[in-house]
Amino acid sequence: MATFVRQQEITHRIGASGRFILRVTDADVRLNANQDDEVRLRATFEIRASSEAEADAIYEGARLQVTAGDGSLEAADMNARGSLGSALGRLLSGRGTIGISVEGTAPRAAEVRIDGVSGDLVVEGMHGEQRYTTVSGDVLASDLAGSLQIRTVSGDASIRAVEPMALHAETVSGDLALVAPMLREGRLTTVSGDLELEAQLDPAGEFRAESVSGDLSLGLVGGVTLEVRGISSDIHAEVDHRIEGSSDRRRVIVGDGGPRFLFSSMSGDVAIHRPRRLSSTPVPPVREAPASPPSAEESMAILRALERGEIDVDEAQRRLTGRPFGE
Repeated sequence: MATFVRQQEITHRIGASGRFILRVTDADVRLNANQDDEVRLRATFEIRASSEAEADAIYEGARLQVTAGDGSLEAADMNARGSLGSALGRLLSGRGTIGISVEGTAPRAAEVRIDGVSGDLVVEGMHGEQRYTTVSGDVLASDLAGSLQIRTVSGDASIRAVEPMALHAETVSGDLALVAPMLREGRLTTVSGDLELEAQLDPAGEFRAESVSGDLSLGLVGGVTLEVRGISSDIHAEVDHRIEGSSDRRRVIVGDGGPRFLFSSMSGDVAIHRPRRLSSTPVPPVREAPASPPSAEESMAILRALERGEIDVDEAQRRLTGRPFGE
C-alpha cells in the first residue's frame, strides 16, 4: 500500500472574541493565536490506500464537518461528534489506514473549546475563555491569559501563563503543572496525578485542590494559609511557616497568611517552596475592567446559539451581561 496525502483548509471570520470549537479523534492539534478576526485551519490526512480512488474515498469519509455561524465556527470529525464512548470504541477497533494532524490560528481573545481523543494538543498565545479536553493525549499550553478549563484522562498538562488567569482543572492519571505570574482562581481535582503550581495567589481568589493519591507542590510568590485535610498527608515546607492544628486538619501559614487554599486528599503529600521559574517579587493584582455589553448583533448571535442548544441558559446570561469568568 502507498501513502497518499490530502489537505482540507477551513477559513471563517468569527470576530475578535467569537467562538471556535474543534472536536477530533486520533489527531494531533496545534493552535496559535493571531491578531485578526478569522479562524484558519489546515487538516492534513496521511492515508494508506492501494489507489488514488481508494484514498479519495477514505478522505471523503474522514473530512472535518464544518458548522459556520455568525461569530462562531465548529469543526469536527464524524466520530468526535458522537459520544466519548463511541470515540473510545473506535480506538479499540482500530482504523490503521489514516493519520490526521490539524494546525490553525484563531483570534487571540476568542472563546476556544477543543476536545480530543488519542492525540496531543499544543496551544500558544490564547487569552480568552478556553476549554480543553483530552483522552489519552497530553496538553502543552503557553503564553496564555484569561481563563482555562482543562480535563485530561491519561494525559499530562503543562500550562504557562504570561498574565493573570483563572484555572479549573480535572485530571485522571495525569500530572498537571502551571506557571503563572498570578492565579486569580484555582479549582483542581485529580485522582492519581500530581499537581504543581507556581504563582502568586490573588488575595481575593478562591483556591482548592482535591486528590486521592496525587501530591501538591506549591512554588509561592507571597503568602498563603494552606488548610490540609488528609489523615496520611505529609507536609514539607522550605519556606518560613507555622503549622496549627493536628491530625487530619492542619493549617500551614506562610508569610502574612495571604489567601486561603484548601487541599483535601486521602494520601497525597504537600510541598511548599520558593518559585523556581518566576520572580519572587509580588506583583499587584490586576483587575479586569468590566466587559462592555454586547451589541445588538452580538446579542442576537448569542440567542441563536442558545436556541440551537450550543450553550445553556447560564452561559447565555453570562455573555449577555458581560460577566467575567467564574462569577
